[in-house]
Amino acid sequence: MKKYIFILIALFFIIPLNAGNFKDALSAAIAPRSDKYFLKVKGFKPSSKMPEGPSLWDGIVSFFTSEEDEYKQRAVADYIYNMYIIEAAKGARKSPAYLDTSYTGALDPIYRSDFKNAAELKKFYDKHLSKINALLKEDFKNYRYNPAEKTNAAQQNVYINMLVNTYNKNRAFSYFCGPAALSKNALTSARMAQLKRQIAVNDNKNKDLSVIYSYTDPMVMLDNATRTGGRTNATTYTYRPLREECAACSYSFCKDICAVTENKYAVYKLIRVYELVAKARSGFLKDKNGKDRFTSSSGKSFPQWDYHAASLLVFAEKDGPAFVVVDTILEKEPVSYEHWLSLFDKTSTYFSIKPFIRSKDSESKIMKTSEMPRSYKPHVIRK
Repeated sequence: MKKYIFILIALFFIIPLNAGNFKDALSAAIAPRSDKYFLKVKGFKPSSKMPEGPSLWDGIVSFFTSEEDEYKQRAVADYIYNMYIIEAAKGARKSPAYLDTSYTGALDPIYRSDFKNAAELKKFYDKHLSKINALLKEDFKNYRYNPAEKTNAAQQNVYINMLVNTYNKNRAFSYFCGPAALSKNALTSARMAQLKRQIAVNDNKNKDLSVIYSYTDPMVMLDNATRTGGRTNATTYTYRPLREECAACSYSFCKDICAVTENKYAVYKLIRVYELVAKARSGFLKDKNGKDRFTSSSGKSFPQWDYHAASLLVFAEKDGPAFVVVDTILEKEPVSYEHWLSLFDKTSTYFSIKPFIRSKDSESKIMKTSEMPRSYKPHVIRK
């Protein structure tokens, strides 16, 4: 009996969709399984490995070939594919003007590309459309997708324009504050206990670490140059305890959770790890009440923030993905994605939700507090 059911399902997926109604037909095929949509989105699995840079030979070869163009073509095609899958799961008949957090996961390929701005991406899309379409046809081969069909071509342009509009509004490839991911599933109690234990281990390690800053004071540089009659190095090195610096704290946790779970998927079922950053379109970041000063769940008050960072984890639970945020500065325990978003002013906040990738530069700025030079000074905190 199972064999015949499998055959029927297979036949269902190779039936060509009506070219003029591809989006609606895809929704009909995926929506019944929309609680598991994130497993279909093209993204980047958790990894604790340090990415290796290109070799000298790779650099020489890529200079004479279109290797970089091919990488970008794949990134744009994967973004469009992700948008189709997410909107199919949402059952969305009409796309909005901007990306919001209900599209979490769509931008994963774009974050891993080298596009500098929206204008560059749009120009690239127009120039390489035929090759991008060929990749999309391969991605949707079971549905016999036809990118040349007018309705499909128009929809692809809608997705590109959503990305362009959002970038131009936020000055970044990002998401507006809005409804969170489709799935509202909670983390099981057993997996939540595992996560809390890992947070405790990470927090205990971080108490002995500091983050190094370096900056150049223009006035000091000018003064020294005037007195010495030439150039001078006025770079000042400062530090802040790692547990008090949100970006470094979230980076540290992402690194550790990847190392613990990447070879134990059956135990943890962790399918995505993101560095999550909230920013304001102008001025300082505002909380849910429109105030530019935040207070933690334990009552601690903070100075004005230019941004705030946390870790976003996506787990594969029985009924679909569960989205959990680890933010030890604002919250004592892991919270749902929806709850964390609700801490910010929805009218002025946007988010970068970037796949976690280890960085030699980031890790070079983290060191044991006991090993820091005596000349290092605490980093100034805005009052």
